[in-house]
Amino acid sequence: MRDAVLGILRGIFAAPKFPDAGKTRRAKLLVAIAWSSAAILLYLIAARLARGIGPLDKASLSLEGLAGVILALIWAIRRGYVRQASILLVLISWSVMVYQAWISDGIRDTAVDGELIIVLICGLLLGWQAIVGLSILSILSLWGMFILETRGILHPVPDDLFGVVRDMTAAFLLSGILMCLVLAEQQRSMDELRSSEERFRKVFYSSPVAICIVSLEEGRFLDANTAFGELYGFDPREAVGKTAIELGTWEGGQPERDAFIRELVRKKSIRNMNYEVTDRSGRKRNTLAFYELIELDGRARVLAMFYDVTEKKMTEQALRESENRLRALLDAVPDTIFELDQDGIFLNFIRSQERDTFVPPGEFVGKTVRQIMPPPISELTLSGIEKALSTGETVNFDYQLTGPLGPRDYEARLAASGPQRVLAIIRDITGRKKIEAEREALIRELELKNAELERFTYTVSHDLKAPLITIKGFAGLLREDAARKNTSRLNKDIQRISDAAEKMQQLLNELLELSRVGRLINPPEAVPFETLISDAVELVRGQLDALKVRVDVRSGMPSVYGDRQRLTEALQNLLDNAAKFMGDQSQPRIEIGQRGHEDGKPIFYIRDNGAGIDPHFHERIFGLFNKLDVDSEGTGVGLALVKRIVEAHGGRIWVESQVGEGAAFFFTLQTGPPA
Repeated sequence: MRDAVLGILRGIFAAPKFPDAGKTRRAKLLVAIAWSSAAILLYLIAARLARGIGPLDKASLSLEGLAGVILALIWAIRRGYVRQASILLVLISWSVMVYQAWISDGIRDTAVDGELIIVLICGLLLGWQAIVGLSILSILSLWGMFILETRGILHPVPDDLFGVVRDMTAAFLLSGILMCLVLAEQQRSMDELRSSEERFRKVFYSSPVAICIVSLEEGRFLDANTAFGELYGFDPREAVGKTAIELGTWEGGQPERDAFIRELVRKKSIRNMNYEVTDRSGRKRNTLAFYELIELDGRARVLAMFYDVTEKKMTEQALRESENRLRALLDAVPDTIFELDQDGIFLNFIRSQERDTFVPPGEFVGKTVRQIMPPPISELTLSGIEKALSTGETVNFDYQLTGPLGPRDYEARLAASGPQRVLAIIRDITGRKKIEAEREALIRELELKNAELERFTYTVSHDLKAPLITIKGFAGLLREDAARKNTSRLNKDIQRISDAAEKMQQLLNELLELSRVGRLINPPEAVPFETLISDAVELVRGQLDALKVRVDVRSGMPSVYGDRQRLTEALQNLLDNAAKFMGDQSQPRIEIGQRGHEDGKPIFYIRDNGAGIDPHFHERIFGLFNKLDVDSEGTGVGLALVKRIVEAHGGRIWVESQVGEGAAFFFTLQTGPPA
């Protein structure tokens, strides 16, 4: 029972609590003042009643009304109207005191002292601005009563000695209570300040975030925590009194710091989300840097905080690399993987990065094989699931589906992944089937090439007979000249035999080179066409310089794909051929460029301003051993070799020319691997 009563009393007299700590403190102070004032008012009312003064007396009514107002204000405080209640309490209390003085003893009345107490209460609850305002009102009320009394308008009624003692007692009680409340509030504020300072100190020195406080102008360290010293590799006490530049923590020098300070003064706060710190050992650390302009001891200071994210960045980098490896692995897998149960229901899938599925992925999960696949394939799959679960073996089979892109060939591998589940790995083997078909076609093409080679060998044998006949004929003359001891003719015969042998050797070498084109190809690669031109020009540089031929190469030409050595040989032959047949051109010039496309391949050209070629011979010049000028150097294999190289690279070559107007050789080349 006693505890229940104490609980009720505690609930009546206790101050309410609010989320705002400041509001809670004001409410606590206001409730204490209100209950104290209510108690003193009750004391004054009881004293008046004891002396026989009725409750309806003017002074009694004002005291009773003020007590009622105070109780109403306590109710309002509990509803959260703290500031409004403070203002009403001050104004009403002050008004009652002024009224009491006017109807009693004027400026000599004890209520005037009560006004001073109300001013003190006002300062505690509402601040210095309210004190100033209420003090001015109180002074005006005093002078007003003085003027009215001196003019005889106000007639004070002196209170008896008991009333004075009674009112002074109440004033002293209320003043004492106020002083106790002020001292208690001051002590509580000091305790909170010390507690706050202690919490700040603990947070400052034990924080894992590197924190320092430096002066604004010089940048001298005023304090630094342990984490700051660990970040830069020195004892934080060593930093106090020194500047950031002296310690080497500011790498940019004084001009850069001055610019930074100007920006901080302008913005008040700066954040650098990627600030790199170098400690004394030269180790690099990544941090998040925060700078705040604060006021400490009446002076502007810089609060700097550095959060070390090096390990986090390393972890994030490792995670990204792991994700990239996993993504690359999944991207590299050309298969679509399904998980099915023993009844052929699709449970999950991993989509292939190379091919779209035959049916949209969302339509697989939850459906059966029979609902998705045509009858022959679905039955084959169900049979494979049953066999894989019963035997534990991997079941393989091929099938074909026709989709939007036409028929596609697939290979299925079924393997048990649990007692009632299997993994179906589906690979698109359309490309493999295509390669197999191409291989068969290549074999047939090779057979045709062999037959062509036989015909080619038979054709060129005629050109090889000419030097052999020469050698045989002059060998007979050589015997006759030797028998007759005709030395001069003997030397001529030997020279002609040597020339014929060299001619045959050259023919054989070029035939061998021609036979290799299309068969012995180096690994293809992408090469800028301008690089090939540069290589070819260097190979014929001597001839071009001797003939004073100017070579103009157009820019912006694409790269080509093929055997770099073979393509260089082809360009070398075309340049050599253009330089060789310049004729009597006084300003020989060769132009190299690219013009348009054919079948998606760029068309390149090599144009000269030489003698030109009769259109009648445009096809003949690409034949083996065909020379329009029998007195020119070479064997007539060069253009045939160029044609073979271009065709081996999937292109074609042709010439556009008129006699006396120069010649332009056009050819196409691939820019990438064959589709």
